[in-house]
Amino acid sequence: MDEHVTDPLNGAALYADVEAYAGFGDHRAGTPGELAATAWIAGQLEAAGYRVDAHEFACPVFDVRSAQVKVDGPAIEAFPLWTPRAGEAEGPLSTESRPGAVAVLSFPFGTGAPLHASEVWRKPVAAAIAAGAAGVVAITENPLGEFVAYNALPEAEPWSVPVLGVASREGPALMAAAQARKTARLSLAGAMRQGASNNLVARRPGSGRPLMLSTPISGWFGCAGERGSGVAIWLGLARRLAARNDLNIIFLGASAHEFDGYGGHLFAETLAPRPAEARGWVHIGANVASYDFALDGGRIVRLDQPQPGRMLAVSSGLVPVARAAFAGQPSYQTPRDIDVEPAGGEIAAYQRMGYKPLVGILGVHPLHHTRRDRPDATSPDLLEAVARGLAAVIEAIQA
Repeated sequence: MDEHVTDPLNGAALYADVEAYAGFGDHRAGTPGELAATAWIAGQLEAAGYRVDAHEFACPVFDVRSAQVKVDGPAIEAFPLWTPRAGEAEGPLSTESRPGAVAVLSFPFGTGAPLHASEVWRKPVAAAIAAGAAGVVAITENPLGEFVAYNALPEAEPWSVPVLGVASREGPALMAAAQARKTARLSLAGAMRQGASNNLVARRPGSGRPLMLSTPISGWFGCAGERGSGVAIWLGLARRLAARNDLNIIFLGASAHEFDGYGGHLFAETLAPRPAEARGWVHIGANVASYDFALDGGRIVRLDQPQPGRMLAVSSGLVPVARAAFAGQPSYQTPRDIDVEPAGGEIAAYQRMGYKPLVGILGVHPLHHTRRDRPDATSPDLLEAVARGLAAVIEAIQA
């Protein structure tokens, strides 16, 4: 019998799902890659015996055809910061907001990663435009020199001028060009359309109050470590628990995560069982099974340990269980008691709503929101360790 069937938490099986997920391409909500990946995930859940409902919601989609900044020499590859408006702009580069100039802004690493923090970068962009900037170039700082996409507001109106982000490796040259007041030409080709995405909700008949088990399924680019590791572990747990007729579990695959977690919040506010009706909530967030990366002689290399700063956050009563289940796993082996020190992201929202007990797992990562986030961000061994730890905590909640 296929090992994927006999042991859904086998590392090789989990890694195959990471590769499959990443293989669909970019995962922005409503784009072809995201819709194809969502259909694939739904098929995996149905094959495991779940009834899967796709809850569609509208979302604006900007199809990017090209984005670039040109100063001297070859054009610099760019990517729009949301919400985009196609067009071109030209003017002298300036680190000060001036009428007719192309404003150059620089944002520290981590600026666009958190949910509900987009005003940190949107306010300076809006201020530059209000001062008369013909366009805006944002240098997105990253320890590996990569471009980083930023989480955005789902309802934000398009900018009135082109607003493009570039990799931090381009920063020194752009700053020097701004000092010399060189002319820059910004070009963004693409089109906005009204699209749609889907939250996936999988159920199987069971007894007792339902336990929620959620993970986001959309993201800016390939998202192999950011989203793929969580999706793979979530699917593995779904397959493992499919035969347990004594359990009532609802699996939520939430879309539009890059737009401040829109799909997950939509489900929690409208369709989820109320806190008093639920057994609890387990949320699998970003980069849950990813290695750390560094620069070595200008090359991006994978290090032989998980990224620092991973976090396992649980309600007080689950701390001993979580500590034992994740023993030996760096950072996870010391879970945070969220009743003493609240966590961020979705788990904070579910805590405010009153769900308990809660489990949230996530990690920061230098490849977060970058195009370099490929399947080598994780491995079978790393995936299996995290999956088995979560399985043990879920068993304790259901006991």
